[in-house]
Amino acid sequence: MGPAHIESLSRRPPAAFPSLCAYICMLPALNSPAAGDPPWEKHVIHSGFPTQTAVAADFDRDGHTDVIASCGGKVRLFQGPAWAETVVYTFPSNRINCIHSETMDVDGDGDIDYLGSHSKGPVFWLENPDKTLSQGWNYHVIDDQFSGIHCLLAGDVDLDGKQDLIVNNFVAQGPLANSIAWFEIPRNARSPDAAWKRHVFAVNDAPGGNHYMGLGDIDGDGLPDITCGAKGTPFLNGNWFAWWKNPGRAGTPWNKSVVSRNETGATNLIPADLNGDGSMDLLASRGHGSGVLWFQGSGTEWTAREMDADLEGPHCLAAADLDSDGDIDGATCGKDSKLVMWYQNDGAGNFTNHRIGENQAAYDIRAVDIDGDSDLDLLIAGQQSANVVWFENPLK
Repeated sequence: MGPAHIESLSRRPPAAFPSLCAYICMLPALNSPAAGDPPWEKHVIHSGFPTQTAVAADFDRDGHTDVIASCGGKVRLFQGPAWAETVVYTFPSNRINCIHSETMDVDGDGDIDYLGSHSKGPVFWLENPDKTLSQGWNYHVIDDQFSGIHCLLAGDVDLDGKQDLIVNNFVAQGPLANSIAWFEIPRNARSPDAAWKRHVFAVNDAPGGNHYMGLGDIDGDGLPDITCGAKGTPFLNGNWFAWWKNPGRAGTPWNKSVVSRNETGATNLIPADLNGDGSMDLLASRGHGSGVLWFQGSGTEWTAREMDADLEGPHCLAAADLDSDGDIDGATCGKDSKLVMWYQNDGAGNFTNHRIGENQAAYDIRAVDIDGDSDLDLLIAGQQSANVVWFENPLK
């Protein structure tokens, strides 16, 4: 995909349905398993603690994909493929957990480090040591001024060939209220006085519970722009999808363009060319409401196309080529519907919906090759399911 942070949901009250089972049975047929669909096998990595974020990489450099998850007051590394657990960091309280996380080689030493934040900050990174499984991971603060954090996203914002970190702040008070920024890695990142250069590009310009960001060239000018969705209640002026234009020069304002308003519970907006026309489209979800959709457009005008209007709580979203056919598909898991879905793109933006799991909730999802067979599997951090699982891709 934080400390026991339960957000208000834009959904119908439980009394509207006699039971979750009854609700699932009312979902339309398009969310039912299609005849002949190959099964995605579910593998449990960890269970017992609500988990809001999990990331995957070969942290110990043994050739196998590992998983790091933050839960139960600890940052836990699960060594693939057997998933033996090593605690790499312990928070001061078991109520503190990361709400989101990222990976990158922060210090340039050739191994992958862990970046995280709980919802009240600070943003930090854990230094992967030479002996990943037997040495402590040093804790470094990236920024202690942002709070209300919901997303960390790695990407090269300024096209200098180095990874940057994009971070949001959806707190409605203070000088950085309702803002989004990107940070440059300092040269000596391990130094106690290392300072990550902060660039606030959405200055008090992302109200209403801004959630998850995306990075991509929306307008075709060669520069990566930044997208975001805002969920709405209990914050004011939310329920929107929008993007900010990268001006390409430091100190120049980033202009905001709204893609769509009145999108109850908006959370994710991911740039991708979904119909193969060479222009960037946007894959989206209303993670604190209902529905997965995509926007067809050219950067100025957008046409919404619903893919799965009834899935409740698609808080997480992945855009990736899941069937290895050269186009971008989608995947999510409804934290309220507790259904795992992938959306098969025919290359022209026509999607077929496939249910691949049930009775699994999620807060975070990543498309990553877990088993080393060169296709993308789905890694899920289950908040309400209190687990970390992966679904094995059978499509190659």
